[in-house]
Amino acid sequence: MVFANLPGIKAYKLDNNLLPVPTSRAPRVLIVGTASKGAGDSFYVVPTTSAARSAFGNSGTLIRGMWEALKTGAQEVALYRIGSTAAELTGVGDALGVGGYTITTVEQDEDAGGNYSMYYDDSEERLVVRRNSDNLVVFDNDATNPIELYEVTVSGYRAVAGGADIGSSVSFIDLEDVDSSTYAGTAFTAGTDGLSLSRMELYEQLYVAYKNLLSEDFDVIVPMDTYLDDYNIVDQGHFLGAITPVIPAGSVYPTAGAYRLGIDVDSLGKFYVEEYEGEFYFWWAIGGTATAAIHPSVGLASATLKIDGTALTTADYHEVNFAYQQARFLYDYSTEFVDATGVIGVLPPASNSLRDRARWYGTSPTWTLANGVETIATGSDDGSGLLGNKFKVGMAAHRDGVFGGGLILTDSEFMDGDEQLDANDAPIDLGKYISVVADTVFLRNNWYSAGYLSPYSASYAGFYVGLPPASAPSNKPVTGASLVFKYTLPKYNALTGAGYVTLRTKTNGSLVVTDAPTATMPNSDWKRLSTVRIVKAIIDGCRLVLDPFIGNGTGSSKISSMRNAVENQVLLPAKKDGYLQSYKEFSVLQSPQQAVQGVVEVSLTLQPAFEIRQINITVSLSKTGS
Repeated sequence: MVFANLPGIKAYKLDNNLLPVPTSRAPRVLIVGTASKGAGDSFYVVPTTSAARSAFGNSGTLIRGMWEALKTGAQEVALYRIGSTAAELTGVGDALGVGGYTITTVEQDEDAGGNYSMYYDDSEERLVVRRNSDNLVVFDNDATNPIELYEVTVSGYRAVAGGADIGSSVSFIDLEDVDSSTYAGTAFTAGTDGLSLSRMELYEQLYVAYKNLLSEDFDVIVPMDTYLDDYNIVDQGHFLGAITPVIPAGSVYPTAGAYRLGIDVDSLGKFYVEEYEGEFYFWWAIGGTATAAIHPSVGLASATLKIDGTALTTADYHEVNFAYQQARFLYDYSTEFVDATGVIGVLPPASNSLRDRARWYGTSPTWTLANGVETIATGSDDGSGLLGNKFKVGMAAHRDGVFGGGLILTDSEFMDGDEQLDANDAPIDLGKYISVVADTVFLRNNWYSAGYLSPYSASYAGFYVGLPPASAPSNKPVTGASLVFKYTLPKYNALTGAGYVTLRTKTNGSLVVTDAPTATMPNSDWKRLSTVRIVKAIIDGCRLVLDPFIGNGTGSSKISSMRNAVENQVLLPAKKDGYLQSYKEFSVLQSPQQAVQGVVEVSLTLQPAFEIRQINITVSLSKTGS
């Protein structure tokens, strides 16, 4: 999705043309996760760790991710809480329950309804809300001296007189204690913490979060508790294959974390979404039909109907995956705003037994060479486990069994649209934006000093943002982590070849990052994280120096100034700092038609400083001294 009508600098990355590419500010890691309190759906830059802990509490994944990123080197961290909902009281001043005032807390927490109280006088149509902790009035619709402290949102109005009085000026009633049995027409909905999100609920929360985060500023994003190989109704290569979620009666989501087959399995279904009056509503299909097992109650929506009453079809539902969702968001974000990357993990083995570890890393597919192209011919040739994941190595049913699988951009926001090509006629590989970390490790940090098991994804994000762009994480020691699930060198070799980031212990006892691939297909120009980060530094540098030209007049002198800014302030410093080996003569052009449209083309061809990955030592012996 490119915002064609918005002024700005658009960045496109071509593949199959390797001569790839530096930002000059402190990189920021964004952690997206759950917490027991604090502002929801709000971008929070961490001023101090104690302030963040005070704001969000220590429960959930948000503060844990913060500590994991900081422990490994991140200098700046931002937090974004998802999953929580506000308390809401409707029908105030309307005995029929169809209108009246609605009071919604800004605080998103299961205790929010008890943290505020109110009174309503129908004869005066007076509504007052106060904060219980200090009895401070935060809202008063008094015509003479109104108060609005923006801690609650009051909407709607009283259509006619005759609604129930609620409390009094000397006897406020907690929002959570207002109900229709005592106060006709009212209805209270408690807020939620969101600490126990099912897989489908988490996908919904991230869907909305990614829409909101398009205007924020970060360099690396880590959605906590998400995995490339999450349980899914579509077989994506997990050793258990396709898993059908068990949906409790009444359109209720599965229990978070349940995974045993036949016992309320918590996995992803097929997904349909609609935006209606500024909010997103979601349907989930489970049985391969157009009938939703989970659906909203808004408008004419039902298990078989959309909000406007249109019938749902099987084509309306889409296969989903957390890694694809993240990579697709980063494509949109990096094209328009800051060039950014992300990290995601994988599910750990079921146990440390030889059998469970073998199932976890799995087996590679069998490829068939036909017309010079390697493919997976039939389902019987598919691999299993991590080595059989369709996005990392391929599956017969994914992209015609193409070698390497791939996370490819389509003309929709889902993977099942028509694939898009770049100017070199290469599929646009979204894997360049993310890294997939295979290890779940034992960590010790300020979140829990005794130690705990965690995916290394947030830690890896914090680790590489602290490195210069041209310095790859490969072979660099990590601290504060211990391996739990160990495997042999052949498995390390296979997992690295499949594009996974792993940790291994060297013969000297140090724990290092084995290699630093991205999640692209094997033949992509963007397979190395160091290449992607060097390109990021160049793109973000160009955005910085070219931004002052937006909104000003055009002409040959302006075009020349833009060219000089790119070369003298971005390319030459990058070459001096060792990010670039060289760059070719580049162009800053504007055709007469583009001048009318206000468009300028900057075309760069660069050779990055490639990392050293192997050193071959050849030794021969001589029987003489010469």
